[in-house]
Amino acid sequence: MALRFHFIALGDNPNNACSKRIVKITGLWLLVVKPGRLVAISGLSGILCPVVTLATIGTALYYAPWFSWTNNSLSDLAGTAGETPIWAARGVASAVFNTGLVADGILTLIFAIGLRKNLGFTTRLGNLGTLMFILGACALAGIGIFPKTMGRIHYVFSTSFFPLVPLSILLIGMAVLKSSDKVMGWFTIALGITGLCSLLIPWPWKGEAIPDAISIFPMMVFAMVFGTRLLKRTAPHLFGTGNT
Repeated sequence: MALRFHFIALGDNPNNACSKRIVKITGLWLLVVKPGRLVAISGLSGILCPVVTLATIGTALYYAPWFSWTNNSLSDLAGTAGETPIWAARGVASAVFNTGLVADGILTLIFAIGLRKNLGFTTRLGNLGTLMFILGACALAGIGIFPKTMGRIHYVFSTSFFPLVPLSILLIGMAVLKSSDKVMGWFTIALGITGLCSLLIPWPWKGEAIPDAISIFPMMVFAMVFGTRLLKRTAPHLFGTGNT
């Protein structure tokens, strides 16, 4: 049976039924979500991003005793071009790694949309930065959907993801810097520069796992910090209190 989703979001009065977002699935009114809670969900998604990243990579490494930080890239956990089965070429390690990337990409996308809509990034820098972050989230999910075993298409997503995310964080940091929050602005800019440096420095190792890890670290910190900010703004909605 096909799923049908209908969204209604009218008005700001919490006592008005039209002010609630209603999701209709297969003809049944299944879930009623207040707009404020959607923002809280975005914040929670941001906080969960690094948790999912560390948990899935850690689990994949546990099942991949052959993996070398100096001789492999993180994408090698998914296998190499032409190996089968496509999404589990290296057994549990590949299955966990690919699933984790897709889950992390979805969480990051939810967080990125909430970030764009609710933290006031209305300047050109802010809009461009959050748009690039959304594209980076899609690329992250794409790395898991199209793992290294699928060949060239994998590199389209991986080579898009690694520059998009630090560049987006850098632009968002510049947008924050232009606001009244100078400390957070410089902190975010530093995260973006760290991610970019990991791509530009000629590392001495054959493998790319260490540069990969350094590159995604700023993203994890960024998601945790700004996810917390979103959650703090909307915590009353999460627990069913406060106004929407």
